[in-house]
Amino acid sequence: MLQIKSFAFNPLMVNCYVVWNNDGSAAIVDPSCYSENEQTTLTAFIKEQHLSVKHIIITHFHFDHVMGAHFTSSFFNVPLSIHKDYIFLAGNFDIPIQTQYFGFNMHNPPKPKILLNDNDQIQIGDDFLKVIHVPGHSPCGIALYSPTSNFLISGDILFEGGIGRTDLALGNMEQLLNGIKQKLLTLPDNTLVYPGHGGETTIANEKLYNTFIG
Repeated sequence: MLQIKSFAFNPLMVNCYVVWNNDGSAAIVDPSCYSENEQTTLTAFIKEQHLSVKHIIITHFHFDHVMGAHFTSSFFNVPLSIHKDYIFLAGNFDIPIQTQYFGFNMHNPPKPKILLNDNDQIQIGDDFLKVIHVPGHSPCGIALYSPTSNFLISGDILFEGGIGRTDLALGNMEQLLNGIKQKLLTLPDNTLVYPGHGGETTIANEKLYNTFIG
């Protein structure tokens, strides 16, 4: 069974998740830690829990979700994993240029070495996270589903009462809504949803109250 811990990092309050199995195998999802204090918070938790980081997974290639990608990849000596369609953004999405408009000083993250596909299974000990590709907010947008622990990390695809914005580079509202309805809302109603920003929700709540997908 997988356990999960969230941290809201950087001024844009991106949820970084640590997911781990009983044997101590762990994954970091969206390494968004920007400041030294945030980096220390993340590494201290992993040390206290005696975890061994096996994966660093990016739900989509937007700067706020990769603010700690350099640090975590180097510190834990683990390559980045991202959906293969990140290549459509990588050539048109220069992190340093984009972030300077927001007052951040960032380098481009390390080139991801593990390219994911829809329905891939990311092994964490004897458990796994299933990759669900839902483009629209970003071409490489993914959610990560644990059928055994009954939770979904939804990135910036689905929020409590909202969905990801589609007015950014290569955004597509039709793709996003179709993906949410066909791939996420078909999960069990009691599935816990952990989004890229904000608090957790459930699939049932979003079916009932999310006016963007009603």
